[in-house]
Amino acid sequence: MPIAPEKDLDPGLFSLSRTLNFHLELTDKCNAGCPMCGRTVEMDRCRPNFGKVRNIELSLDVIRRNFPPDFCRRVDTIDLCGGLGDPPAARECLEICQYFIDNGIKLILSSNGGLRSEDWWGKLGDIFSSNSSFVEFHIDGLADTNHLYRINTRFSKIMANARAFLDTGANGEWHFIPFKHNQHQLAEALSLSRKMGFRSFQVIDTIRFGPSKSFVYQMPDGSIRHLEPSSGDIVSLASGKNAPQQVTKAVDSQATQPISCKSANENRPYIVADGSVSACCWVEGSDDEKHMYSRAKLSHEEHNINRRLLQEILLEEPYRRIYPQAWEEGCNPVCIRKCGLMRRNTRTEL
Repeated sequence: MPIAPEKDLDPGLFSLSRTLNFHLELTDKCNAGCPMCGRTVEMDRCRPNFGKVRNIELSLDVIRRNFPPDFCRRVDTIDLCGGLGDPPAARECLEICQYFIDNGIKLILSSNGGLRSEDWWGKLGDIFSSNSSFVEFHIDGLADTNHLYRINTRFSKIMANARAFLDTGANGEWHFIPFKHNQHQLAEALSLSRKMGFRSFQVIDTIRFGPSKSFVYQMPDGSIRHLEPSSGDIVSLASGKNAPQQVTKAVDSQATQPISCKSANENRPYIVADGSVSACCWVEGSDDEKHMYSRAKLSHEEHNINRRLLQEILLEEPYRRIYPQAWEEGCNPVCIRKCGLMRRNTRTEL
């Protein structure tokens, strides 16, 4: 179906008259059992929570139908980052990446790097090296610590896969969450990343601890561990810089600012592995989202790219007027927390 005529491209939360970006979850499958992840039952040996995880994925056919070449020309970037899954776990991940890049789209793929073979990562590198696409490798430590958070992964395999990818000339970033148990390795990991050819090293200050200073979980062997946040200004200490660059600034304030919606600003819808379309990964599945669809007198089930075309969904309520009205009324707690109070992770580039 052709894209709607210009007179129908009414700016709401999303607009087809502006360049589009997407946050796309290819699958909810993952090899890891990260204790703070929403897919994990942290006190049951970090097994998957099958109340949330359905072992599903989007197919290449569904992608092609919803992202035809004429629509792809409106798209700048697609962030392949799962809320619950790791993109390489999708059976057609390579083919989907090839399709998007062949149609001129920049990809950002987020992964723990522990799945697939070196040959597979070399093929992904060949695809990504044809434009400015890159992979975020989420590696939280070295051989003796990474598996304490990235449970069920092997550091040696991750390193081999990363080298196979980087050796193609493709771009990669090393993303590191500092905890008390790995903060002493930040400088060494930074040095290793530079030797391997990563283009940047990002330190992520997670907000998942909330007000707590400890997070209890059970390892696969049954032992109990405590995650604790890092202490002190370890970034400056490791980098030798007094003022490292803040890539994403988090402000933890009680004073609510007017909501400046990240998804609206970036024209960046979120698509879940089951095909559902959502305003963003924070709102998806929340009471906020249910309330928005209730106000629209619509079923969210109809806003699914397995059933309807993406181009049509983005121009319908609640995305046209209902979300902006809710921001003005201050009745969306998730939007207030994330885009009013700006309670988000902080990333610092070294």
